[in-house]
Amino acid sequence: MGYSTGHWDGDTLVVESTGFKDRTWLDVAGHPHTEALRITERFRRRDFGHMKIAETIDDLKVFNKTFTITIQATLVPDTDLLESVCAENEKDRQHLVGTTSDPKPAAIKVATDVLARYVGSYEFAFPENPTVPGTYNVTMTGGELFMDTEGKDKTPLTPVSEAVFYLRNARIEFVRDARGAVTHFTRTWVEGDLEYVRKPNRN
Repeated sequence: MGYSTGHWDGDTLVVESTGFKDRTWLDVAGHPHTEALRITERFRRRDFGHMKIAETIDDLKVFNKTFTITIQATLVPDTDLLESVCAENEKDRQHLVGTTSDPKPAAIKVATDVLARYVGSYEFAFPENPTVPGTYNVTMTGGELFMDTEGKDKTPLTPVSEAVFYLRNARIEFVRDARGAVTHFTRTWVEGDLEYVRKPNRN
């Protein structure tokens, strides 16, 4: 995950990281990087409760130019930090007290014409930087739905109702409007439900 060093530039903490392995992704959307990647993060507390974080990505072996992503961090008082467990792809999750989720419902058979309604591409814009979306593709093969992240990690969706599916242990629910058209799907996280909006069909 790289080697980081930090120093102060006035009232801004500057952290520079190098030495990354190219086996990881740059972000949860699956953007790649090489071992030439350099990340510079600048943390500046604007006032009480607000911090500006500017992350500069420098990897000209992948990207045409260096670019900076800005995140506005806000203090949320009177809340608890929730534990997030990611150990060996969470294979030990069921043994950890307080982290076991409800048992996944049994899979059911859903008609292929219903499944076909969900096929398409969905986009999630990260709240801290909505200009960098992630694309999630839903495809159907052999009467089953699959999801991939920008063409990577194609994974089957297990139906537990006509609209609710599981992506491994993640709950996915497709939502339709009053006319029956699929508008988006939600994915349940510890932090709450995130919305992934369906992209228009260009055909």
